[in-house]
Amino acid sequence: HNAILSVARELGLETRFVTPSQVSLHIDETGEHVRVDGQRCLPRAVVPRGVNRPWPMMKHVLECWYSDGVHIVPSITAADICADKITTSRALSRAGVPVLPTIGIVPGTGVTIETLQTLPDSDLLTKPARGSKARGVTRFANTYDAYDHLAQSHGLQDGIVDHQVVQPVASSAGVDYRVVVAGALHPRIVAVTRRIAPKDDFITNRPHATVEDCDEYIDQINDVIDVAMRAAQALGLVFGGVDVIMHNGHAVVLEVNAWPGLAVQHRGDALARALVEEVINALQNDTHTHDTAQLSRH
Repeated sequence: HNAILSVARELGLETRFVTPSQVSLHIDETGEHVRVDGQRCLPRAVVPRGVNRPWPMMKHVLECWYSDGVHIVPSITAADICADKITTSRALSRAGVPVLPTIGIVPGTGVTIETLQTLPDSDLLTKPARGSKARGVTRFANTYDAYDHLAQSHGLQDGIVDHQVVQPVASSAGVDYRVVVAGALHPRIVAVTRRIAPKDDFITNRPHATVEDCDEYIDQINDVIDVAMRAAQALGLVFGGVDVIMHNGHAVVLEVNAWPGLAVQHRGDALARALVEEVINALQNDTHTHDTAQLSRH
C-alpha cells in the first residue's frame, strides 16, 4: 500500500488510504451515495486492493462510485470475474483461453460420486471458489476420497456455504508462473516469476516457496506469456496477476488475481508504478477535481 501511495504522490496525485470498514453505502429518499468515516466522499479514482472477502459489499460501493463518474482500476467487471474461480474459468473458456478441467459444486449430502467421474480417477483437488492465498485447498488421491469430503455436511461459516472448485492436480503441480500484466487493449508484461512449492508440497504461494524472476529467460516460456496475455485481454483486466501452469505439455490458466501482490521486496516500486500509470491513463481525459482514493483491507 505504501508503494502505491508513494508512487501516486510522486506522480502528482493526492491520495488517501481507506479500509472497507471505513466505507459505507447510504440509500435514502435522495438516492444513494458513499461515505468514508461518515462523510460523503467522491474521489476521482479508486484502486481496490485485496478485498476478496468483503467483495460482495465493496462491489456495491464501487458501483455507486462508478455511477457518479469515479474511475475504478481495475474495472468492477474484471474484478468481479476474478473474485470467483468458477466465473473466471467460464469466462476464459468461452474466450478460448485454456484452463484446467473444472467442476463447480456446492458441497453437501446431495453430492454424488457420479458428479466427479468426468475427471481423472486420481489426484484431484478441491478449493473454495472465492478463496485466496491457498486457503481451503485440499488434495485427494482418488475420486472417492474427494466425493467423501464434499458429501460431508459443511457448517455455515459467516452465514455462507462456499461453493467449491474440483480439478485434476496439474501434471506440473508444484511449479507455476505468476505473470503480472498491465493495459487492457494492448497488454504488456510487467513481471514474470516462477514459483516453486516447498518440499513435499504442491502449493506455490506458501510462505516458504521459492520465487525466481524469469526476466533472463522469458523468451523460453513464450507459451506461458501468450496464455497470460490472452487471459488478461479476455477479461479486460488493466492490471492483474495471471497464474499459469503446465498441464500435459500445455500452458493453462490456474486463476487470475485482480489485485496481485506487488513484490516490493523484490522489484521495488516497479509493479506499483505500472498500476498507478493505469490510473493516470484512466484520468487523462477526466474533468473531476476530487482526490484520488485507495480502498484496501487492513
